Amino acid sequence: MSSIAAVVVTFNRKALLVECLRALLGQTRPLDRILVVDNASTDGTGELLQAEGLLDAPGLRYLRLENNTGGAGGFYAGMKAAYDEGHDWLWLMDDDAEPAIDAMAKMVPYFVREDVSGLAPMVTDGAWADEYVEPHRGMRVDGAIAGVVRPLDPSETAGRETLEITHASFVGPLFPRRTIDRIGLPISEFFIHYDDYEYVQRARQVGPVLLVMDAKIAHKEARNNNRFETKAFLKKEAQRPKYEGLWLAYYGYRNITWLTRKEGVSLNYLRLISRHARQLLEVVAYDDQKWKRIRFWNAALRDGWSGRFRNDRPKQLLKR
Repeated sequence: MSSIAAVVVTFNRKALLVECLRALLGQTRPLDRILVVDNASTDGTGELLQAEGLLDAPGLRYLRLENNTGGAGGFYAGMKAAYDEGHDWLWLMDDDAEPAIDAMAKMVPYFVREDVSGLAPMVTDGAWADEYVEPHRGMRVDGAIAGVVRPLDPSETAGRETLEITHASFVGPLFPRRTIDRIGLPISEFFIHYDDYEYVQRARQVGPVLLVMDAKIAHKEARNNNRFETKAFLKKEAQRPKYEGLWLAYYGYRNITWLTRKEGVSLNYLRLISRHARQLLEVVAYDDQKWKRIRFWNAALRDGWSGRFRNDRPKQLLKR
C-alpha cells in the first residue's frame, strides 16, 4: 500500500489549522503522516495544537521554522521532510483548506496511473457551496505572459471523472514520489505567489496533472479587502492597493517577471513591458505617494529580470 503524507503550511491562522487537521485525521483513507510546517507563527499555534491534543495525534509531526519563509519556503521544507521520510505521495495544502472526509479515498484509485505527474481534487468555497473556485484550478494560457491562467469552463468538466489541467494551486494537489525524483522541490526563494504555478509547469514535463472531479477540498481563504481602497480618476473608479499593504504585491510581480524571462519568448517580453507601462500610468492616475510606488514597481521588475530573490526587499523599498 502506498504511503501518503499530507504537508500543511501554516502562519498565524491557528483556528483554521485545527479545522484542517481534524479533516485530515478523519479521512476515510487514513494518512500515514500529517506534517505541519509552522512558518514561525506568533499567534500561539503550537500551544493551541497542544491544548487540542493534536500534537499527540497518531502520525502527526509538527515542524516549526525559525523564520517566516512564506508559502514557497514552507512547502519546500515540508515536502523535503516528507520526501526524506520516504513517503510515496505528498498531499499539499495551506491551513485554510479543509478536504472532504473522502477526498483522499476518491483520489487513491488513480494511483495506478503511472503516467500522471500529479492529482488534484476539485476546489469549492468554504461553505461547500460552489462546485469550482477560481483561480485554483485552470488552464495555462499559452502565448501569454507566464502565470496567466484561464478558469475552467463548465463544458470542460461536465460529465467527466477526470480532466487534465495545466494549473493547480497548492490547495490540495497530490504528487507522487517519482515526480519529485525527476523535478525536485518548489522554488523556496519565491516566498509567495506563483510557486505553485511554476511547480505544476515542471511537473507537466514528466506527465499530466489530473483533476479528480469527485474529490473535494474547501478553500476558506478570507479575502483581505482591507488592503485595497477605491480611487477615482476622470470619474473612473479602480480598486488600488493601500501603500502599507503594497509590499505583498512585490513577490507576484517579481516572480512573474522571472518566469517570463525564463520561458524566453520574445513577444512576451513586449507584453511584460506593456503591462509595466500600464502599471506606472495607473499609479500616476490613481495613487498617492506616486514616486515611491513607481520606484517600488520598477524595483520589482528589475529584481525579477535579474533573478534577485531578497524577500526582505519590498518592506525596505517602502520605508525609503
